[in-house]
Amino acid sequence: MHEDFIKENDPQERLEKLKPQYLSTFINRYLEKDCCQRRARDFCERCLKPALAEHVNKRLGIRIVDDLSSSEKASGYRSRACFQLSVLQKLLEELDFDNYMKYINDYESFVKAAIRRDISDHYGNRESVEALEAEILSNIIKKVRGALEMPTDGGPSTVSDFVANLCRLLQKDLVIPRDSLEMILFQFTASADPSQFSADIRDSLSELEQNLASEFKAVNMEEKLSKLQVKPQDELFKRVFGCGTQCPFCGVPCEAEGPTHRKHFASAHRPQGLRRRSDHITKILGYSLCSSDVVSNALFSNSDTNGKLVPFRDYRQHYPDWLIQPDPSAEASDYWKFVFKEFKHQLARLYDTKPAHLPEDWGKLTKEQALESIKGMYSM
Repeated sequence: MHEDFIKENDPQERLEKLKPQYLSTFINRYLEKDCCQRRARDFCERCLKPALAEHVNKRLGIRIVDDLSSSEKASGYRSRACFQLSVLQKLLEELDFDNYMKYINDYESFVKAAIRRDISDHYGNRESVEALEAEILSNIIKKVRGALEMPTDGGPSTVSDFVANLCRLLQKDLVIPRDSLEMILFQFTASADPSQFSADIRDSLSELEQNLASEFKAVNMEEKLSKLQVKPQDELFKRVFGCGTQCPFCGVPCEAEGPTHRKHFASAHRPQGLRRRSDHITKILGYSLCSSDVVSNALFSNSDTNGKLVPFRDYRQHYPDWLIQPDPSAEASDYWKFVFKEFKHQLARLYDTKPAHLPEDWGKLTKEQALESIKGMYSM
């Protein structure tokens, strides 16, 4: 009996008897933990990943706009005046006739193309935009970690409660796909440990961040821009374009801010020959300004008058939305005088007219004088 008692209470004997039970418990715990980790990875891949990608795409467009607006290399986007100066300065540097005609005759299309080109040039090496993406992604991942670590009163009793609370904490930043979420939650039993699921998600976040960053890098700039919810090219266009409606005679864009103004206006008009106007008898390209013509006996005709000659002073009968400030002594800026004299023969060929008979002093203007003229015009 004594030997049986010793044998029954021998630690090694007892452990040997319980070994199958411990093994079974260990296997079950291991499998349960493995399932929890797999579900956490599924949650990251199917729920967090698309929400994070959408967040980055939503924020990236705004960040590109802000980045370009504050960049020394893209100082033209700080204001409308800066943009106008940068465009006119670049046109003057290149002195390309076709580009000038695009700017003068189709200002809106020219500006949109210039903005797209500036974005592509600024982010041509991809490193700048990848840095913006990485910063946005890193910040939102930190918020996710913070939400996972945030204590709750009493703690969630089920995984469903935990996920509901997580979604509530992140709802201002992330939109988690409901269908994918419900599919993940369906796999959990009522006894699943929410704290373990939270820990497993935290362990998977670094890998998720790396995978998303790699996927962002694989997308070219053109495709990247097309996916952004806030299109930087459109935002920059609205910022620098203003009204943009062009004067029907010389093509200068309206300078009014915002869409609610009643009348279009411009402080300085251009020589009208830049936009085809010529003498209806001699066919010589004209160089007069709208500001002086509206207080003269000059006539005009175009498709809006059905080819009929109409006094300039009556222009508002055809263009009631435009208000051209009358000034009989108005002169074109040295910038447009220089451009006109440089391209007067190309203009005549393009518009099938005779070259303009320009004042002698226009022919003496230099590129440097033209540049100083626009700097003064925009007070730079």
